[in-house]
Amino acid sequence: MKKLLYLLLALPFVACSEQPKTEVEAKTPMLTLTSETVVSFDDDGGKGVIRYTLENKIKGVEPSVESTAEWICDFVVGEDITFDILQNEGRAREAVVTVKYEALSFEVTVKQEALFDGYKLSYSAGTYYAPGTPANETDAHNYYVALSSAEDLSGYYLPKNSYMELDLWAATGDVECPSIPLGKYTIDVNESCAPGTIGCAYSRFIYFDADYNPVVWILPIEGEVIVSEDKIEGWVSDSYGKVTFRYKGTLAVALDDGEEY
Repeated sequence: MKKLLYLLLALPFVACSEQPKTEVEAKTPMLTLTSETVVSFDDDGGKGVIRYTLENKIKGVEPSVESTAEWICDFVVGEDITFDILQNEGRAREAVVTVKYEALSFEVTVKQEALFDGYKLSYSAGTYYAPGTPANETDAHNYYVALSSAEDLSGYYLPKNSYMELDLWAATGDVECPSIPLGKYTIDVNESCAPGTIGCAYSRFIYFDADYNPVVWILPIEGEVIVSEDKIEGWVSDSYGKVTFRYKGTLAVALDDGEEY
């Protein structure tokens, strides 16, 4: 009985005799990918960004990044990781970028489309016609857009250049800052002027050779165009042929000046 009492009396003394910790244990680093796990590029390539967070960083230790693909290059590691994608001259390709920090790591898959087999257009000029105006008496919003591989769109066609003219109809419009609405547009031979359609009467594709001959001339009776951020791409065809095209650049257009046509 006395032995048990001594043991019980000794417990508080033992607990109080433990020395308090004077050093805070180092926290474990945490590396987290915060952007997409898969990023895609067209054949032109471009610049990519990988976003991540790094918690409990170890002093003097920086993240590293690597890829076995030579077409993914010029990595710059900072708060974000940036890299360049070279132009693709062949088939579609895919590779993995690995980001490491000590024993931690994550991977990002990079995909690039095959060489584009169509006409590349890089310049745009267009006009927005609001509903109920002299040039547009319908209830839809009208965007007439001329796309070209030539920098000069002052009204004259140039040899060895291609041109795509589109008469787009949409459900929305902004008079203050007109821009082609994103979405899909389909050729409408009936010229209904319905949102999501492309009118045939003012749409055509032309390519001129070095002698200024229009060697390709499409007055479309079928076709589809996708407008996405900074890009217009699609195809048009008639009974004589079909062409595919892609434009990259601004979607902004000018506001109709109100003159009668």
